[in-house]
Amino acid sequence: MKALPLFVVVLLVASPILGAATTAPVASDATALSGELSAQTQPPANDTIRVLDIEESSLVSSSVDTGHVDLGPSLAFAGLRAGGRIQTHASVERIESVDDVSLRSQMILGELNRVEQRAIALQSAQQSTITQFNAGTLSAREFLVELARIDAEARYLESRRVVLRELAAETPDFSVDSGRLAALERELDTFTGPVRAHAADVLSGKAEPTRFSVRTNQSGVVLSTVTEDSYIREVYRSDLRNRDEGGVTPTEALDTVAERYPEVWESRATQNGADVVGAGNSYLVRISHDRGQLYAYVDSGSRKVFKESQTRPLDSISNGTPATEIKDGLELTVYRTYPGGPLRIQLNESPTGNPIDANVTIGVEASQESTLLGRTGADGTIWTVSPSNAYTITVIRGNSAVVLTTDPTPIPALATNTTDANTTTIAPQ
Repeated sequence: MKALPLFVVVLLVASPILGAATTAPVASDATALSGELSAQTQPPANDTIRVLDIEESSLVSSSVDTGHVDLGPSLAFAGLRAGGRIQTHASVERIESVDDVSLRSQMILGELNRVEQRAIALQSAQQSTITQFNAGTLSAREFLVELARIDAEARYLESRRVVLRELAAETPDFSVDSGRLAALERELDTFTGPVRAHAADVLSGKAEPTRFSVRTNQSGVVLSTVTEDSYIREVYRSDLRNRDEGGVTPTEALDTVAERYPEVWESRATQNGADVVGAGNSYLVRISHDRGQLYAYVDSGSRKVFKESQTRPLDSISNGTPATEIKDGLELTVYRTYPGGPLRIQLNESPTGNPIDANVTIGVEASQESTLLGRTGADGTIWTVSPSNAYTITVIRGNSAVVLTTDPTPIPALATNTTDANTTTIAPQ
């Protein structure tokens, strides 16, 4: 996400959570806090990476389905992107053709109003999509397609916001309130995420088919998937927002994320490892750490993390909690994880331990249906995302077969966010 170079804030961070650290200047849309924050301690190698998720008590729907290339959505995404570029180009031409500064200023504000109105419309569209999915009127595939479409439009609107910001900066004796621009950027963030973007790539044929986990409550959604080399997830919890402004400072937003994600905070990179940008009713805290990247959004009114995205390379993910079945010379090990978490399946010869290349299927116990995951390959390993309920992994190799039925592990919930239960000890993932 681009930062708006309007002004710089240098702040000395001194809090019970962060300790004392001197921050380096950073430019952003409004209030910005950034620094080369040194890691104070290193966590154990297999310490859990906590996640924002949906409590089982409020979970409405969950599924894991395979996404494939789909010509209809692919053409729709292409049309949306092309249409967005054309509209933006036309708006720029109209504004730049006007010499009168007052009229030019009015046109810029008018375009900005339209972007803000579309952001409000996207909020309604997203909630409607969640409601329809929960009611069963949208399939999991249709739900993912619509979220990917909303993501694509939000990205187009963000690019348009940036263009309008630049036009305003070029207009003599005129400026747009930096807080307004920053608040719009954060609001558009609400509709985008790495899983939605990857879903659009899969539907458009730019990425290989993969399985997507979807979990929803009445107004929130959790999405996750495994790409060729990474596990990615994103969460939006509307129920954790109240949209009041001014309730949290940048330092307090960092405090909140440090409390909620202690393992991530302690293992953040020593150079530019954490920064926070924001204005209005939310702040974005970005942390690069030794096992991936975290984007956490803190609501200024509720003081809670209401949105999250995480990207974690597969080679940085610990083995989790193993369950093993041995039969007919086949040793099948499933490194169990939480619902929607990164699930590693390993197949070896039981006498020798050598990896085996074979087809693997997975079936959710409740549906009595199995889906082909693919082949384990030369290293005997295949990755997917964990179902939310009990599931069965089956491998057949010639006349040999091995079957393992198991359950997901508990969700490694944020250390403190909505309930006291979130502070319990959890197994490493």
